[in-house]
Amino acid sequence: MSDVYDRQKEQEEIQKSEDFLDIFSKVVSGKSGYKTIIEKKKIIVQCKNCGTVLDSSQKFCHECGTKVEKDT
Repeated sequence: MSDVYDRQKEQEEIQKSEDFLDIFSKVVSGKSGYKTIIEKKKIIVQCKNCGTVLDSSQKFCHECGTKVEKDT
């Protein structure tokens, strides 16, 4: 499961680069100099035990102490 998380982090870093944005913008618009906005899906992590919304970096629930399992 950590492989998926690592790949997602790598993809986010690539999407932040100016080179990627320039190429993607040209492909989408058909003209250079156009800047597209890439919307990113926010991942919501909830405790499986109590349903508390957690920060994606937390390993344990701050309410009940249950270990956080990230879904893909």
